[in-house]
Amino acid sequence: MKKRLLLILIIMLAFTTLFACSNNEYQKAVDQGIESLGEKDYHKAALYFELALKEKANDEQAAAYYEQAKEMANALEAAEQGDFEKALQSLSVVINQENGLKSLQEEAKKLEEQIQAKKEIVTNFEEKLEQVKGLSFKENYNEIKRKIQLLEETIRSNDILAAYQADVTKLKEQLESFLKEKEEAEQKKKEEALKQEEAKKQEEARKKQVSYQTYKNERFGFSIQYPSDLTMAPPPTNDDGRRFYNDELEVVAFGGHTNVIDMDETIETYYYDDLNRISGSIGYQRMTEDWYVISYNQNGTIVYKKFFFNDSTFNTFIISYPASKQARYGPITEHIANTFVAATY
Repeated sequence: MKKRLLLILIIMLAFTTLFACSNNEYQKAVDQGIESLGEKDYHKAALYFELALKEKANDEQAAAYYEQAKEMANALEAAEQGDFEKALQSLSVVINQENGLKSLQEEAKKLEEQIQAKKEIVTNFEEKLEQVKGLSFKENYNEIKRKIQLLEETIRSNDILAAYQADVTKLKEQLESFLKEKEEAEQKKKEEALKQEEAKKQEEARKKQVSYQTYKNERFGFSIQYPSDLTMAPPPTNDDGRRFYNDELEVVAFGGHTNVIDMDETIETYYYDDLNRISGSIGYQRMTEDWYVISYNQNGTIVYKKFFFNDSTFNTFIISYPASKQARYGPITEHIANTFVAATY
């Protein structure tokens, strides 16, 4: 009987010693965890509280401390990576943790305010950056340049925005590239304008150098001045006029009799007959008592006709040239029209 009692006492003593030892390890781990919290080493604190839970698996206090320390470590890591939303979610867990440390909850609230402020700075900056990206370089060049400068100043004053420097630099490079292309285009435009002006001057100079010869038709009594460099075609058998030409310009002048087939011909007879024959677009037309003019574009060819009428004869000339050569042959046409001399009876 005595031996049984002794055995029971030995077992109880061993159990008590083991329990006391385990309790000491638990408290030691908790104390070290709290000390690490004071040093703001939340990752290390979480490891100590995890160790305490191994000693007391269902301890609510150790579990709460572990959760707080773990989420504080997660919050700091997320904030450092710029993931403010995740950081705020972790801090919310710390603040709302039942059985948690009040001091840590207060610290989490302060950190929450700081991260929320940083989040607002970043959000505001991102909105401004996207606004600038959405502007047209062509229509808002000066505004974009000014806003890029403001974005760079904001980055310099806020370290948390350093990651956006690459985006702003790229935007700045795009703006500079646009400006360079714009300046090159404007320079090219100026050069082209100078070339056109020079070509115009050369054309005007060439026009001034045009010399004319006079052809007079004895049969129908008219005369016409034509550019000397035109070729004169051989006279027709009835000698009613002449044709003068080069590869682009053609001048035909001739005369004829009126009131031969129809004895009641008038200037309107010829005028409206000519109008009915034209299928192109008429640019100018005019009729007087004894002459009319019609100018029209026929499939890319300018045709100018002036017709002089009297009761027995008519005189006329017709000039044609490519519409693309209007600048060159327009003045020549004007000269011929002004110097043409019709017969007088």
